[in-house]
Amino acid sequence: MYIDELTVEGFRAFNQPFRVKLNKGLTVIVGGNGAGKTGVIGALRQLFIDSEAGRYAVDDQDFHLGFAVGDVRAPGFKVSATFSDLDMVEKLAFLSWEDVDHNTKLHLHVENREYRGRPKRSLWAGKAKSAVEPDVLDLIRCIYLPPLRDAEDKLSNGSRSRLAKLLKVICKRDLLKHEDDGTDHPLVAKVKEFNKELAESDDYEIKKANALISGSLKEAIGESLAQGTRIQFSESDFSRIVESLRLLYFPDLSAVDASQFRSLNENSLGYNNLIYIASILAELHLESKLRGQDNGLFHLLLIEEPEAHLHPQLQTRLLKYLSETAQKTGVQVIVTTHSTVLASAVPMNAIVHMTAGTQPVVTRLAECGLPNKSERFVNRWLDVTKSNLLFARGLVFVEGIAEAILLPELAKIVLKAQPAGKQTLHDLGVSPINLNGIYFKHFMQLFCNIDPAAAGANIPVRCAGLTDLDPAKTETVNIGGKDEVVNVKPYPGNLRKGTNHALELIPEITKSTHARLFVGLYKTFEYDLAMEGGNITPMAKVMHDAWETDGKNKQRLAELCDPKTDWAASKLAEKADAAFELLELIENGDMGKGLFAQLLADAVADGTAVLVVPGYITDAIKWSCKL
Repeated sequence: MYIDELTVEGFRAFNQPFRVKLNKGLTVIVGGNGAGKTGVIGALRQLFIDSEAGRYAVDDQDFHLGFAVGDVRAPGFKVSATFSDLDMVEKLAFLSWEDVDHNTKLHLHVENREYRGRPKRSLWAGKAKSAVEPDVLDLIRCIYLPPLRDAEDKLSNGSRSRLAKLLKVICKRDLLKHEDDGTDHPLVAKVKEFNKELAESDDYEIKKANALISGSLKEAIGESLAQGTRIQFSESDFSRIVESLRLLYFPDLSAVDASQFRSLNENSLGYNNLIYIASILAELHLESKLRGQDNGLFHLLLIEEPEAHLHPQLQTRLLKYLSETAQKTGVQVIVTTHSTVLASAVPMNAIVHMTAGTQPVVTRLAECGLPNKSERFVNRWLDVTKSNLLFARGLVFVEGIAEAILLPELAKIVLKAQPAGKQTLHDLGVSPINLNGIYFKHFMQLFCNIDPAAAGANIPVRCAGLTDLDPAKTETVNIGGKDEVVNVKPYPGNLRKGTNHALELIPEITKSTHARLFVGLYKTFEYDLAMEGGNITPMAKVMHDAWETDGKNKQRLAELCDPKTDWAASKLAEKADAAFELLELIENGDMGKGLFAQLLADAVADGTAVLVVPGYITDAIKWSCKL
């Protein structure tokens, strides 16, 4: 069984009824700050007794309060969980939680309402609102790991020792067996034997010290009032023994002497965090194999920000291990994260996206209607850079490295009239995403229904696509009665039809609420940039200053960037010739698009190059920034 759906109303950010579908196995909840990720975890904790932190303590902040003038806190909140995929053992154990459709789903509900100045909690199950018996609720084991974990404290010895809990689970059956036949567990027997030897042997001076204490006590308060004493290493009760054990570490898996192990307070925070999580996964793995009243039937692990203190490679390995553990053991794992590394480490179908708003909006990527081909494509390409699309407030998809480098600087030009704090893409939380090709169909399906036959949910975040018109590079024309192949150099009044297959997507994308695809007017990104205003001068100047070899190319660049030439007022055909020359030098010279874009971005940033932004780029920036 697993929690298939969670419904929340009146709790924290969730004023109106809020529903989120969860996965069997692993669910990774992503989104920006304030999107409601922690609220989902907090709502789940309302339903169960957490074996690590105990029952969730309700306070005033858990009752929803809006931000409008005159808003008051909700008088109560409700949380409901729907369980699906039950086996026969689970159906029988949770019989009183049945839905009306008989054993296919279970429902568990909790409600908190203010009563005489404090929250009053009600817990019931099923459509008939059956009372929830504690023994039945105990069959659900929930462990919650907060974002700021003190792993060293949890792993230290004592009554709440994580190590002691694990050992008690491992030895549970043996302990019951020895309890039934009246014998000691081997560990208890060994400690008793050792303590007896310490107390009775003359070799350790323990016997002499005990006699001195007893003698002094008898002299101080007299024979009739004195108490007996015994010096030993540990109590001879199994729980006390394992609670006194300490976990040590060595930095690798080498076979070393016991003296080389060190205390955990000498270990890194990240590795202690991993050891802590590993001990919990080991316990859940054991309990899921030993299903029953003592070990539970359903196991739920809630982790906020598992990336804490971990470098990227460890983050990736940890999440993949969590995914494998969930699949193998039946433990349901729900993770919230801000880490692009973690978001890229799991299949997109495991990801649930949350968007902040007056009422948070949830989108399961599995429900975005991506065809299998697109799903495989996005999974392969959802690396650390592109997984930013799951955290940004707005997106601009671009075809290549040049657009990705230059776009932030061009955006500053477009946004310079905006109020302070809203004059860059960074200020507005908008991320350029380099697709390294014309792959808008695959990625934008997350935000709009490009294929009506595969219509699904959409992430409610503004996204713009920037693409080139890409007309044919050459064409055949008749010159003096003879057909000749010439280069295509478009300009106003001399435009050509585009060959870019992404253009076919525009009609469907334009129907959507969140997505738009913006197309250059002439040819490619650099050509269209050169055709705008007097941009040829600063573009040619940047190339000229960086050109390493003297010769006809550098001489031509010097002519193109001559300040006496007013390219903004030049004839369009001449301007198109110059734009074509620049594009040829960028693509086929020693510079390349990436280096040229970097140099031009630096020149724009330091004010030595002043550009006019093409209209389609301006429109894309304004769309993604909600202007």
